[in-house]
Amino acid sequence: MALGINAAAAVAQRAGLHLDPFKAYNFFVEVEGILVGGFTSVRGLESKMDVQTIREGGVNDKAYKLGGQVSYSDLVLESGLTALDPMWLWYEATLQGRIKRRNGSVYMLNDLGLPTVWYDFFNAWPIEWQGPALDSGQTLVATQRFVLAHEGVRKSRAAMAYSAAVGVASAVGGAL
Repeated sequence: MALGINAAAAVAQRAGLHLDPFKAYNFFVEVEGILVGGFTSVRGLESKMDVQTIREGGVNDKAYKLGGQVSYSDLVLESGLTALDPMWLWYEATLQGRIKRRNGSVYMLNDLGLPTVWYDFFNAWPIEWQGPALDSGQTLVATQRFVLAHEGVRKSRAAMAYSAAVGVASAVGGAL
């Protein structure tokens, strides 16, 4: 009998091998193959399916639940302000009416700095910018925020296959 990946992970953990969860502070963002900045925060990796309740006439004790439309939250990217700023150039072009929709990914890295899980977003464009709060009484890094509208976020199938392979390799390597 073949074990699924979850069962294999459970067996590996009982054998003393630990498959640690990924850390939320180790990530980077790319848009169309270009690293667009060292972001300090990425929020909005969310989707939600509406649920429609349907009732059958004359049947008062039963309701059917059907899936409806899927909606996605805007992505909010925060970064330190630097002289090299491809996100600003993209946003500036949008303000001038040259909306360029782009695909990208948010990569989560393991402790070795290798991408392990990533989320792909599609047909995104910048819709909002917030500049740094300037205060001469503070010694904080100047940050900016970009908000991207998009048409969907998916966990990459390549990431899922890679994560499974890394998990199995870690489990096998740790057992040796």
